[in-house]
Amino acid sequence: MKRHDSASIRVVLVDDHEVVRTGLRHMLDRCMGIEIVGEASTADAALACVSARHPDIVLLDLKLPGRQGLDVLPDLIALHPAPQVIVLTVHDDDALVLGAVRAGAAGYVLKHAGRDELESAIRRVHAGGNYFSSDVLGALVHGERHADRHDISLTPRELEILKLLAAGCTNREIGEQLYLSPDTIKTHLRNLYRKLEVDSRAHAVAIALRRGLVE
Repeated sequence: MKRHDSASIRVVLVDDHEVVRTGLRHMLDRCMGIEIVGEASTADAALACVSARHPDIVLLDLKLPGRQGLDVLPDLIALHPAPQVIVLTVHDDDALVLGAVRAGAAGYVLKHAGRDELESAIRRVHAGGNYFSSDVLGALVHGERHADRHDISLTPRELEILKLLAAGCTNREIGEQLYLSPDTIKTHLRNLYRKLEVDSRAHAVAIALRRGLVE
């Protein structure tokens, strides 16, 4: 049996289909250092489970009975301590992807993803990065085609950091590549968020992709 310790990534599964939760548990239980600490089939049950179990990551389906996953997402990340939320769904609709990003999702993975991709998404998000399946990147690039396209003035350093954010890098990885201190990275990120009018890494990347600031 796989052993867990205090350094394990604690995960809660939220999906209304028991067979899906069972499959995910079986898949992730084979990943060293990832521990499933709870399951829920509704939004209210998810809030109760996350409040009680304090996971690092929530894998959240968007289509739940009653209150939808997209509606409960902001409440999940408002809990203390706040988990990171990765949407895990069959739906790749542009509006849902963008809605999840705006609501605070740190990742978006489609259910046909294999174990390696899902594990990578969990580890990347847990490390402070973000993860979006290649199938949904088009939504981030082309969403809100009629959005305000006023010019955004970014410094060369801010553009460098934004490109590394888009690559899914964590603050530590950005600092190592650019030889910058953690405090300097945080300052640049605050400035980026202000200029892009966002409040999360994922939303910053979405705006940057849509406006052609990164490729």
